[in-house]
Amino acid sequence: MLSEYLALLGVAHQPPSAAYLAELHRAHVSKVVYANVDIMLGRPGTLDPVESVRRIVQRRGGYCFQLNGAFAWLLRELGFSVTPHRGYVWRHDAQERPNLNHLVLVVHDLDGPPWLVDAGLGDAIYAPLPLVPDEYVQGPFRYALDAAPGFDGWRFTHDVQGSFAAMEFESAAASLDDFVAAHQFQSTSPESSFMKFLTAQVRLPGEVAALRGLVLTTVDKSGKRSQTMETLHQWQECLTALGVDADAVTPLWEREQSTHAEWLAKA
Repeated sequence: MLSEYLALLGVAHQPPSAAYLAELHRAHVSKVVYANVDIMLGRPGTLDPVESVRRIVQRRGGYCFQLNGAFAWLLRELGFSVTPHRGYVWRHDAQERPNLNHLVLVVHDLDGPPWLVDAGLGDAIYAPLPLVPDEYVQGPFRYALDAAPGFDGWRFTHDVQGSFAAMEFESAAASLDDFVAAHQFQSTSPESSFMKFLTAQVRLPGEVAALRGLVLTTVDKSGKRSQTMETLHQWQECLTALGVDADAVTPLWEREQSTHAEWLAKA
């Protein structure tokens, strides 16, 4: 599966280096869609890394636990030293640290400091960030990385245009078993946002393109723009452009229309 994975990313096999890590990361977030398609279709799967890799090679994408689980597998196969970490994504309206809801990767033993690696953070980082307190600019977004308040870890602050406010993660390494309960909740509970509407997005060099329900939002240097997919054909074209098998998702069309109408009524 290694050769198939690299072929999908369009990246050749090279010795581990910071430059190669960045090349892999950029390719992953731009060519492997962040999506909850299988969750919405009632087939969320497990966190087994091989299953997650197979999902990606079959162009089914995934969300943080699966994308970063697969990416960690790829990096280890290529000779990188990588550890998973427990993460906590803060919504814009959050008042206190949420329960475990994210998996973060840190790559070690390259020249310089360790690297924050995250192929499953939606519209956030395009390339790895050195684990050094600072501000970073990538495309239209400005980020900050600092020590997390209140526990031994780090706080990533997203750009004000981003889909979430911040993400904190623990310094201590974790294992995939630590995320099983969180995956079960996020992929099956009616209270999970991943169960409420379809999400599909990719992170490109100068922009983010994210479909949530029927609304495509694009953020680039000129700002944020939104467009509602009014017809099934429009919606299918948008999904295909993002890397989603539109035919597989078509059964969700009527549900997404209904959810969108409810959202408009509340708005």
